[in-house]
Amino acid sequence: MRRLIASGLAALLLASCGQGEAGGNQATGAAESETNVSVSPGGPSQDLAALVAASPRLAQLFKAAGMERVLAGKEPYTLLAPTDAALDKLPAGTFDGLDQPQRKAELTALLRGHILPGTILAADLARAVESGNGKATIATMAGEPLTVSREGETFTITGPAGGTAKVVGTEQPARNGVVHQIDTVLAQQG
Repeated sequence: MRRLIASGLAALLLASCGQGEAGGNQATGAAESETNVSVSPGGPSQDLAALVAASPRLAQLFKAAGMERVLAGKEPYTLLAPTDAALDKLPAGTFDGLDQPQRKAELTALLRGHILPGTILAADLARAVESGNGKATIATMAGEPLTVSREGETFTITGPAGGTAKVVGTEQPARNGVVHQIDTVLAQQG
């Protein structure tokens, strides 16, 4: 039942998002962006895989999970990409051995928990939070619900276990979606 509600809310959010607004290319949030991608006037020239490649640690995780094709494919996705600083906050040894075949399912689940179906721009998040009286629920590819709220210009994403991450930096549009950087790895919280 919980999955059905989360999926329904995600579909509602995506339907209300449409293609976003032309002015919706700024992810509201704190300070710096670790990876800036310039967007050509004709639209984004890179796909999600190229944007992720700019962060070698994150790219290594996607490669180990065999999910590079997802990021390079035609289907649009929204990636909540932990920054290098977010990865650094994890306890020592968290990623040790995740690239081993016996831990591929665990790694895949971790990454799917940071991917949303469709292209969800910051402007779309703002509209969804506003129409949801301060909160919006969206489902990840892992089927887990995330709750988005906003304080001032900062979006906060709350995971199913209650851990939170803030959207930081500038939203990075791609040919097949968008990347929002987050300051905490959601799936590792509890």
